[in-house]
Amino acid sequence: MKRSQGTGNGADTSWLSAECALARRPGYEDLHGACRQTADVPLPGGVGLLLMRCCPCACHAPVAGGAR
Repeated sequence: MKRSQGTGNGADTSWLSAECALARRPGYEDLHGACRQTADVPLPGGVGLLLMRCCPCACHAPVAGGAR
């Protein structure tokens, strides 16, 4: 059985943080600023394994000047 992904609006939110996934819904847009999943967290002792992946949301993309 294939697992349903996304919020029904065609966007795949399976890799987004909880805050950024909810921020895509009307009325919750301000939650992007609460996302703390801004960098990959490596698994201690695991070479190349991640404990938590960085949120791929566009709100985390670097802008000119180095600030977000």
